[in-house]
Amino acid sequence: MTGPATWGATSISRFPLQIQNSTLRLLHDYWDILRGDRAFPNSSEVEVVDLPVSPGGVMLVDVAPNQMAFTLLWVGTDYVLWLRRESTGLQLEDLPPSPNTVPFAQMLRRCADNGLPQTRSLPAIPSMTVPAAELVVLPLGGSDGKVARLLVGCAFDRKRRGLQVVG
Repeated sequence: MTGPATWGATSISRFPLQIQNSTLRLLHDYWDILRGDRAFPNSSEVEVVDLPVSPGGVMLVDVAPNQMAFTLLWVGTDYVLWLRRESTGLQLEDLPPSPNTVPFAQMLRRCADNGLPQTRSLPAIPSMTVPAAELVVLPLGGSDGKVARLLVGCAFDRKRRGLQVVG
C-alpha cells in the first residue's frame, strides 16, 4: 500500500479511483485493507456480514472458470429493487435487458479480466423507473490466484430513483 490504511480514507490505494460516494469509498477501503500487498484479497476473506457498509447495496458475483459468464451469488435488497426481481443464483445474461445492462457487464468483464477495480456512474432510466447509480466493482481471488468473484457496491440516487421504498 502507498501509506497508512484507514477506514474512510480518500486515497489509500495503488488503484486510485474517483469514487464520489462515501459508502462506496468505505467499501473500497475495506477491500484495500484486506488485500494488503496483494493485487486483490482472496474471496474467502470477504463475508457479507463483516462488510463496513449496508449489505443492501452489495452484490457478490461469481466469475465462471472460462470467464465468459457471471452468476449472481448474493444480491442485496437495494439491487432487488433496482433489478425488480430476486436475482440470486441467476446468470447476468438471464436478467431483463436495459440500457445499463451492457455498461454493467463491461465493467464486470474488465474487472474480471484485468483484476483491477472499476467504478462508473450509470444514468437513470425514467421509462423503466431505474434510478441513477454509482458502482464500484472490486476483484476477489480464488485459490489459483485468478479473479474468482467480484464484490460490487452500488449507491443509488434516491432522489431520482423512481421507486418507492417503504421502511
